[in-house]
Amino acid sequence: MNYRWTLPCTLTTFLAIAMATPSQAQYQGYSSSPQYGTYAPPRAQLPEWNSPSSAPSQTATPQMSSYDRAPAPHAYSPSEMPSVNPFANVRSQQPSPTNYGNAAYQPQQQYQPAPQYQSTPQYQPAARQYNTYSVSNGDPQPHAIGGGMNYANPTQQVAPTPLPNSYYDQPVQSYAPTYDAGCDPKGVAYSTGIGVRSGWYAGVGGVIMNRDLGNNLWLSVDQTDIRDRVLNSNDADYSYAGGVAATIGHYFNCGQNSIQFAYWGIYPSTAEANAYGADTAVGIDTILHFDGLQYDAGLGGGAQDLSGIFFFDAERHRVQREYSVYNIELNLLGHNFTNGCSPWQLSWLAGVRYLRFDDNFLFSSDRIDTAFTGDAREVHYAIDVENNLVGFQIGGRAGYCVGPRLSLFADTKVGIYGNHISHRSRIYGANGQAFVGDAASPYFGQDVDFTTSRDSFSMIGDLSVGANWCISPCWSINAGYRAVGVSGVALSTSQVPVDFIGALDSLQTVNSSGCLILHGAFAGINFCY
Repeated sequence: MNYRWTLPCTLTTFLAIAMATPSQAQYQGYSSSPQYGTYAPPRAQLPEWNSPSSAPSQTATPQMSSYDRAPAPHAYSPSEMPSVNPFANVRSQQPSPTNYGNAAYQPQQQYQPAPQYQSTPQYQPAARQYNTYSVSNGDPQPHAIGGGMNYANPTQQVAPTPLPNSYYDQPVQSYAPTYDAGCDPKGVAYSTGIGVRSGWYAGVGGVIMNRDLGNNLWLSVDQTDIRDRVLNSNDADYSYAGGVAATIGHYFNCGQNSIQFAYWGIYPSTAEANAYGADTAVGIDTILHFDGLQYDAGLGGGAQDLSGIFFFDAERHRVQREYSVYNIELNLLGHNFTNGCSPWQLSWLAGVRYLRFDDNFLFSSDRIDTAFTGDAREVHYAIDVENNLVGFQIGGRAGYCVGPRLSLFADTKVGIYGNHISHRSRIYGANGQAFVGDAASPYFGQDVDFTTSRDSFSMIGDLSVGANWCISPCWSINAGYRAVGVSGVALSTSQVPVDFIGALDSLQTVNSSGCLILHGAFAGINFCY
């Protein structure tokens, strides 16, 4: 064996192995430094921040697909974790130039990994809810802080779609009609139907109502048979009477409330009924007790008794009745406290009310003929009663939207009131007042003309139902039916003493146990501005 080549060959082989070890390690992804004894996965070349000298080599290297990368057998340690996303540029198919200070840098292409890693799936970052990574192929990447390289586009935050968590998160369906009236849940005002949620509104209309006649007072009988009643107080039937109504109001608090002034009144004509002596065999008498009362008709011989001369054996008895009602209200209203999706409309009311009720009764007798001409022999018994009710009321309204223009409604009000009653009773003729002619009476010589008053409590209940039709954005019409009941009032026929009128104390006592019931139709036109 020739040993002279042994030493040179051995040294050459050694040197070649030593030089090949770091290159092979770097090529296969191992560190060339002996302190790293574990496998390190291939990573993108990361330059030092803001250092032009640290830019990677411009030497072209074979391009490696981002899907051919080998998986990491273990997680990065904190010291190895890059400060930026290492996968951003790898996912871009076309590297884009990035400014590195004064030098134009082209990202270094990666080596093709060994064939044994090609079938291994690429590591994908865990998906996060509502966030996406959006990297456009070939688009320049934004610059990092200080002019260095950015390795990914900013994360695009996608706002999550909120889920409804309550009834009020649902879309609201409106039942408001074309002209914003009638079915508007916030704007329908009492007695108007106007659907405007701001500004002023007003309305005018008419009412036609009838009155319950109250207690029936027996007045005249056939002289030959006291059981034959020929005239009662309710024979003077009021029938239906007409009147007017007016309303004006103003919205505030974004249409949730309004202040409203309302008026209505009825003014019936005088109702009359008659009984004639010619309709009986002898004549007519009265059932009322006028005993002890006298009247001087100027016939000579002094005064005569009412019972024997003027109301008995008469040719004609007549009863006349009339009444009037005036109603004034000032109310605060709250509109629509229901969901806007509902066709129902609910409102409340609170306010003050003044109602005046006058009731008049007149019973007349003519002993001479059948025509009342003002003759001194004609005698009259008159009772005038005035009720003044002032108090507080509350109420509510329910409406239902039938269509874009038509709505139905029902509203009610109830209140308690102080009632100041004024009463006057008198018996008179053309020659003056009748008087007590009984010398044994403690009231001897006193005229039958007394005015008294009384304070009591009354209640009012009011119910209205009807319909409203919208004509235009500002005009609407309504019609309906109303019933009003009043308790604790004084009626004229209730002030007639049941025993003896000559006992004047009975004329000074006010009976306030009566009731008034009004009912009838109303209609009107309303305007908002």
